Amino acid sequence: MLSSVDMRSRPELGPGGIGLTAAGLFGLLSWKVLKHRTWRQDFRFWLALPRYGEKTRTSAMWFGHLGKEWAVLPVAAALAGKLWNDDRTAAAVTVAVAASGAVAASHIFDVALPKRSPPPGRRAPFTPSFPSGHALHSTAFLLTSAYVLSREKLVDSRRIGGLALVLSAALGVDRLIHDRHWTTDVIAGWLAAVAIAGSATAGYEIASRRSGSRGHKELTTYAPRVRKRRGNT
Repeated sequence: MLSSVDMRSRPELGPGGIGLTAAGLFGLLSWKVLKHRTWRQDFRFWLALPRYGEKTRTSAMWFGHLGKEWAVLPVAAALAGKLWNDDRTAAAVTVAVAASGAVAASHIFDVALPKRSPPPGRRAPFTPSFPSGHALHSTAFLLTSAYVLSREKLVDSRRIGGLALVLSAALGVDRLIHDRHWTTDVIAGWLAAVAIAGSATAGYEIASRRSGSRGHKELTTYAPRVRKRRGNT
């Protein structure tokens, strides 16, 4: 069993372990879906979901666009660019890898994983629904960004972590309300996202430790002194 000292000296063990656990659960759920062992629970939950009017559904649809890859990738690129410009290389690469990796994974899953039709309310019955790309894209990006921003001492960890979890959950539930996915589709998307985010942030911790740039705390406090000395010479 790992001690607190081990966790402090090797912080990548935490997110790495979470990522591996999520990957295992994703594999197990994928196997159950392939064997058609989840359709009863999915259908029961679908029947229990509230039904909203067309105006409400149309208004809420705009929120769901935040989970699309054409929305996630530009935001991830902007954040990664800002971090890179601030000389936070490990954080920038981590955000970019997590976001692009999640989008790539969703396309791979569409081809490699079992095909099943979405709920009856979707007007594209032959579109693959497992796992939810929205849940995968948004959650991987949000969790990874929240982690590296808090580790870089740029935001409060509790606030950014809570916001990331709320948005991830909302974007997943939005897919259920709009009949875009079954419950297990969304859960699988979340699990795959956590696996990707865990792997990416574990790599971030390793890279940060090797470069000695944890949080850039020393760099931030030391930079003004360097500029002042250069100005005096």
